[in-house]
Amino acid sequence: MKQNNTNKTFKTELEKLKQMSIEDRLWYIWEYYKLQIFAFFLVIFLLYEAGTCIYRNLQDTMLYCVTVNETSLLSSDFSVVQKEFEEKNGFDKTWKENTIFDCSLSVDDSNKEVYDQYYNTASNIKLTSLLATDTVDVLITVPQMFSYYTAQNACLDLSSFLSEDLYEKLEKENRLLTAVDGDGNKICTGISLDDSYLSSKLPLSDESSLSVCTDKNHPDVIQDFITYCIWGK
Repeated sequence: MKQNNTNKTFKTELEKLKQMSIEDRLWYIWEYYKLQIFAFFLVIFLLYEAGTCIYRNLQDTMLYCVTVNETSLLSSDFSVVQKEFEEKNGFDKTWKENTIFDCSLSVDDSNKEVYDQYYNTASNIKLTSLLATDTVDVLITVPQMFSYYTAQNACLDLSSFLSEDLYEKLEKENRLLTAVDGDGNKICTGISLDDSYLSSKLPLSDESSLSVCTDKNHPDVIQDFITYCIWGK
């Protein structure tokens, strides 16, 4: 009986569509099925990300850098920085030494459009899973999200991660930023990117910062990347 009702509903919908103009069909499909459409693309997105993660496990990712809510940043801009950093460090592609620079993430619920809700949900799921598995090495983001991820204990205390020499150089330039972690402690988890080499190469937001999310992969490469971001060395 349930199958018959489903078939009947499908035929009724099909008849409605046949009697409409192309414009009306598009409007009708969008108006009544947009949630299903976005759900479908969300599933495709998550499957793609799962496949990408499996592929990455076959390679040695020397650095994984993501930006969050850097709305003016394009992947083409980021690829220039990626290529320059790889060349400076002499990564061996024949040994599958690669880097990943991802500027596609947006985590913000201020816009209530359906598309943005689904995109933000997908971005949040992706970033949460990457952080939980210690995949992301470096996070570049705006002040609000910097405070948020520190409060989520997603960022390392730089006073214990950075070499003494690098920490002192950054401190001397007043680049070290503090925020409150999940335990209520005020710790140093960010590096200001204002007037840095990276900000001269990329259209970063004002007061953007860099945070380190894990020390379990290639901590030496992360410190090299910080040096590159600030001074271009």
